[in-house]
Amino acid sequence: MINKLQYFIAFLLLTSQSVAFSAPHEIYGYLRMSVFEYHTRYYDENGNVKVYPRQTHIDLTADEADIQYLFADDTPLGQDIVVTFDQDAEWENAIYKVAKTDDSGNPNRERELNWHLQDNKIIIDASSAPLAGYNGQHKIVVRAHGYQPRFITIHLVKNAPRIYVSNGRTPVTGEELRLKLKDFSYRFVNPVYEVTVDDKVLSRSDHRVISNLVTIEKHVIRTPGLHTITIKAWGYKTAKRTLKFRSGQHPLPEIPVTVTENAASHEPTTTESGPFMNAAVVFNFDLVSNAFILQKLGLATQAVTQIIDAWENTDKTMVRTTGQTQFYSWENYTYEAMEAEVVGDYLSFQAFLALQPNEYLGRPYQVKFMLNDGYFGEAVAFNQAIAVDPPAVDIEVEATTGNVVIRTESPFWLEKIRRIKVGATQLWDYEYTINNGVIRILSQDRFMSGNNLVTMIADGYRDLKLTIVLD
Repeated sequence: MINKLQYFIAFLLLTSQSVAFSAPHEIYGYLRMSVFEYHTRYYDENGNVKVYPRQTHIDLTADEADIQYLFADDTPLGQDIVVTFDQDAEWENAIYKVAKTDDSGNPNRERELNWHLQDNKIIIDASSAPLAGYNGQHKIVVRAHGYQPRFITIHLVKNAPRIYVSNGRTPVTGEELRLKLKDFSYRFVNPVYEVTVDDKVLSRSDHRVISNLVTIEKHVIRTPGLHTITIKAWGYKTAKRTLKFRSGQHPLPEIPVTVTENAASHEPTTTESGPFMNAAVVFNFDLVSNAFILQKLGLATQAVTQIIDAWENTDKTMVRTTGQTQFYSWENYTYEAMEAEVVGDYLSFQAFLALQPNEYLGRPYQVKFMLNDGYFGEAVAFNQAIAVDPPAVDIEVEATTGNVVIRTESPFWLEKIRRIKVGATQLWDYEYTINNGVIRILSQDRFMSGNNLVTMIADGYRDLKLTIVLD
């Protein structure tokens, strides 16, 4: 039975009021998302792509700052990077790998660097392929036998871009100031992260950044004379220029300039390039409930904030309960639930189903599940999203026959198997047998030395993918 706390959270999800009712297992909808974000993959500690929310509790320690073992100053592009660390002879002697990594945390995506040790320093060769010619921030991992990996973000910088006044116009108070950055380029995301006037950091409402153009709004600079503009961008030394402003003919009334002491961390000016799309997304109700509970208790982490933000910005369409393949309208469900609340009643999802609502017929092609770390998993086909997880299996390669043997205690799953593939090749029926809880792959010609991906496709179940290593 759903307790009152869960009722309370359910109602918060729907109306942000104080009375509550239960909710379904999963909620589907559409969220505006950049194409770049849609195709970004995240990996677990074993290097596997994350797809489904395997758990609904949220790690409260995820935002705790890691102990800073490694240090590095901004480094001019083309110079060797010097990473210093506190003296630790045992760890130093155990280092075996220094590599460029990324936020996905996939060990298989790490790209090794050329490096050597010298006087409590790791010297990274500037000519290392993953870094050579690439200014900006780079996440580096240092691995040592017997130790947890240590990470550091290094910053490779080019010379500061030159700041030009657009069209060479004399700056005037009370008018927009349009600036152009020369010798400035980037690949995907605009690297400008802070703009200041006379050491005051401008908020997002005080300026705009598009490509290499920076526009300072007309209300910012209100007094004639000299004013210093500073522009900071990842991958570049700080750009700075002092300009002389003449008084405008019709000065605006005095109002305080909108600034924040640390606007860069709270109101980023970064502009993502590339198109956006409406992505089909899925939320597990328990996961969203946990996020709201933690927020209510004052324990919000980055994951909690991202889950709630995504939830609130999603245009919700349909809902279902555990194990169902039928979907129902989110609008119809919330309508009935709110009607019940008006008379002081609770509407469980089972009670909603008892009303015999019409089935929601729209179906997305692919969906992305919200994960408990606040990110979305890899897009998956809709039929896989609503399918049941496959059972646990044991694998062995028989020494006498060379057959690949897969055992399970789920005979019903075995009955539903329709296809087996090795790599991209589907096996013929005579190449495998299914008897007494055992799948036996007879054809050794389908396998290669090393890693082999075996996929088992069963009606109503998610595809089971196994990596089988053969000598």
